[in-house]
Amino acid sequence: MGASKGKLALESALKSAGDGKMSSENLSDIFEGYAGKADALMDPFQLQRLFRDIVQIQKKAGEAIYKKGLQLYQSTPEYKRMGFMERSVATASIAVMKTTIFTAFTVASDFYTNITNIKAVHSKFSPDGRVTKDVFMKAGPGSC
Repeated sequence: MGASKGKLALESALKSAGDGKMSSENLSDIFEGYAGKADALMDPFQLQRLFRDIVQIQKKAGEAIYKKGLQLYQSTPEYKRMGFMERSVATASIAVMKTTIFTAFTVASDFYTNITNIKAVHSKFSPDGRVTKDVFMKAGPGSC
């Protein structure tokens, strides 16, 4: 139960979305993974865990893209022909870019997982605070 099952469902759904094959079954699995069962109500803390996992998965993907891009750049003939000073400047620029990118993930995580913001999203799902599986499926994460 809980986040591990929910996170697996979320990762599967994001992979399906990337392949253009997202389905209502994916959303159903996400709800059940985080809420615990199909007939449960999702509370703000479960929604907060979902948002935290989304940001964490995006950050991990961003890190992988960054590392691959850096490897490709460092394997170019242009990079290999650079002298010590040019490489130092390029390395410093890359470090600044990396810091900026990962700071953005930290800010997003802090903003999107702030309980006040989560409660606002929770109330968008259902003003009466009863986020059932049907409400989650209709309001969906993409509409908030």
